[in-house]
Amino acid sequence: MNVFQKEREETRRFFNRAAFVFPIIERSLFPEYRRTLKKLNLDTNYTVLDLATGTGILAGAFAERGHPAAGYDFAEKMLRRARRKFPEVNFKQFDLSNLEKLAPDSYDITAMGYFLHGINPQFRRQVLFHAARIARRYVIIFDYCCRGSLLVRFIEWIEGPHYRQFIESDRSEEFDSAGLYIEKEISMSEYGSMRLCRKKQT
Repeated sequence: MNVFQKEREETRRFFNRAAFVFPIIERSLFPEYRRTLKKLNLDTNYTVLDLATGTGILAGAFAERGHPAAGYDFAEKMLRRARRKFPEVNFKQFDLSNLEKLAPDSYDITAMGYFLHGINPQFRRQVLFHAARIARRYVIIFDYCCRGSLLVRFIEWIEGPHYRQFIESDRSEEFDSAGLYIEKEISMSEYGSMRLCRKKQT
């Protein structure tokens, strides 16, 4: 097992162990997802793939608005909760290190909620590249826009070492390298935002 595979396995185990605390996180994030999607008001015929879906609240917020939605994650305990909470969403156990196996232009929208900050820069670039490749229309990123409260920083310190680098790096440059540009940005909270991205014309 190489260093990357070891990190992925440790992350999977972490989220399986932490699944029981996610109802607390859901109470604040789910309403933010709902409000932001209402502002976006995207065509509800657009299909959605939520990457690193966790307990499924972003996929569930899309489905609640009428979008045909799927959610992929590698932590089985998180998916167990997601399936109970949002039976209308197609959830699948899947490691995002295998995104190259998904067909191009297979969903109208690929989305991620508070995922990118937790992975190393090289893997982040890989995920963004494939998210753009898989999406026909939009890539939607919900994540930190600035450093959070002491509690947020403590939680992210427990989760892993990549949060600080994510906060301090340039999102526009990162998206640009994946062939994306930011069309719209909406503030969700004092430390979180949504970025609606489109593919660059080639």
